[in-house]
Amino acid sequence: MLKPQDLLVTLKFASLPRDEPMTFAALAESLFMSASEVFAATKRAATCHLLVERSAPATGAARFRPAVLNLREFLISGLRYVFPAEPGKAARGFRTAQDAPPLAAQIVRSPGEMPLVWPHPDGDTRGLSIKPIFRSAPDASRRDARLFAWLALTDALRTGDARVRTLAAAEVGKLVAELDHARVR
Repeated sequence: MLKPQDLLVTLKFASLPRDEPMTFAALAESLFMSASEVFAATKRAATCHLLVERSAPATGAARFRPAVLNLREFLISGLRYVFPAEPGKAARGFRTAQDAPPLAAQIVRSPGEMPLVWPHPDGDTRGLSIKPIFRSAPDASRRDARLFAWLALTDALRTGDARVRTLAAAEVGKLVAELDHARVR
């Protein structure tokens, strides 16, 4: 069964530069998780066909890569049913969903309408809180802009109305096309 941390690990793999060597320990450190948590999440994501395992000579975490078409289909069609999110109370945090790049420039908020945020003590914005896909997602995304884009889009797909989901799906399609193109090279 897929767990939220499995999706975080999968999105981290998607955010990595092509063929970047990565150990489970390095991946764990970048995600604020333990190596055993990352290893288990990787195995579950592979079982759910969100990651595929490369054949030798790659070792460790480097032998896994996103199953790009499966990932796209899951994010666009299944994510909001498996990991739904609803805006909660006002809190200080980091902008996410349609209020963060890459969607923020495409969405115009009404005056006085609060943005969606991941609650975090170091946050720079007051808005309606939504629970991140996994507890360490806000901290991990602060170190990795590509991971942040993936996570913001997943939040838009989890929380947005039909228009926001359509825009997010288009952006996910662009990111997946980049992954697919990099894989073919």
